[in-house]
Amino acid sequence: MPSTSNFTKYGALLALSVLVGCGGPEARVTGIVSLSGKPLPRGTVTFKPVSGGALAVSRIADNGAYELFTGREAGLKAGDYQVSVLANAEGGPPPANGGPPPPGKPITPPWYNTPETSGLQFTVEGGSNEINLELNTTPPAGWKPAGRRR
Repeated sequence: MPSTSNFTKYGALLALSVLVGCGGPEARVTGIVSLSGKPLPRGTVTFKPVSGGALAVSRIADNGAYELFTGREAGLKAGDYQVSVLANAEGGPPPANGGPPPPGKPITPPWYNTPETSGLQFTVEGGSNEINLELNTTPPAGWKPAGRRR
């Protein structure tokens, strides 16, 4: 019959192997989002893994701060990411017949709306990462506005 100390040792190893193998977030990303040197007061930051997988998303606080979450868990996997930032001014009042208020005018230039056109790409390392997103009003090289739909 195994001794209590062996049971404790093997139980701890089993618990550790389950935790290591769970595949949860291994990195944390925080930072400040600014446009032309001023913090964005609202919006959303999205990190899209270059190799595929779950998106990491954050709302932007009124001081420009963000912290990424994958689903409901704080953090994300280490790796390479394309980034998008979308922010609108406060919208008008909700319609009289109900529903959400209309969105306000865009704050961020349109090229920041998708990871593929933003020109923002970062490598996230395991552990804590501070990635400040400094946006400007100059489009990235080769950016062309989408054609109008009929």
